[in-house]
Amino acid sequence: MRRSLFLVIGVTLILSLLLSCFRKKPPARNLESRLEELFPGQFQIVVSNLDLLDVLKQFKGEKRAIIGDKSDPDVQFVLDWQKRSDTLGVDKETVQREHEKAKADIAQARKLFALLKDHRLERFSVGVIDQGAIIQVFAEPIPATREQTLGTIKAALDTSTEPLQTSIFIELMEPEAYHVKFQDVIPRGHWLTGDGWQRDEKTTSIDFVWRKALNLQKLRGEWTVNTESKRSQRRQEQSFQEAVEWAKRNLPANYYVDADKPFHLEVAADNGLVIRYGFPYFAKKPVAEDAEPLGYICGRYDTDKGAFSQWRKQTEF
Repeated sequence: MRRSLFLVIGVTLILSLLLSCFRKKPPARNLESRLEELFPGQFQIVVSNLDLLDVLKQFKGEKRAIIGDKSDPDVQFVLDWQKRSDTLGVDKETVQREHEKAKADIAQARKLFALLKDHRLERFSVGVIDQGAIIQVFAEPIPATREQTLGTIKAALDTSTEPLQTSIFIELMEPEAYHVKFQDVIPRGHWLTGDGWQRDEKTTSIDFVWRKALNLQKLRGEWTVNTESKRSQRRQEQSFQEAVEWAKRNLPANYYVDADKPFHLEVAADNGLVIRYGFPYFAKKPVAEDAEPLGYICGRYDTDKGAFSQWRKQTEF
């Protein structure tokens, strides 16, 4: 009797083991496993959770990732996924569609890079997203550079016989930033993760809709300066010192220019490369945070001339 019982238990265990081998594998519980399951050896995760700071999305388990092609790392695309779904909300058709779009953008970027290289544009990188082309040139934003860059790019675009991107964004970047973040082609992921770097390194920019009849003469006045760059931050510190020196020479000794109070700046309407600054001044150092200033010490900085001018006091900025 006991031997029969052991035999039944043994047979049951063997059957359980055999059945477990044929059972469906449990669903992937992370994005890397899911992609490997759908496309073995093809993709890598560049960033798994772009929306990390979005508390509501994190609570719901909603994620957004940047996916890269292992065979061509410049090919990157965005993929939404759901942590609490058995399939993570990721299906084969969606991945294939986004991958194809990313490959097409990179192919267009490489064609545009080659075209601009043939026209002797130097020290630059290119990114393409749908009908938009971003061309970054790593050089000092002096008038000669702006003129040459704009003319070269317009001439190159005019010679192309293929359908082109029509929304053109030209950015002059700090020369030392060349090939620091990327090489000749700017991957899609940069525009989703490189906000701080982009803000710091871009000095001036211009954008326009390309057409062969584009009026370059009119376009030359459309350049604008990036007031949030590292270069602009240094200039703002210098502008405060200039304002203080002007105040010493032109205001009574008891007037106080406060470095801790918010100052104003704007791109001058008459020239996109001239910055207006305004620093509040008081009869004495203010105690209250919301103290009203007597007025503002205002001046202008011409980025082409590298000089401050027109310092004066105003009741309002």
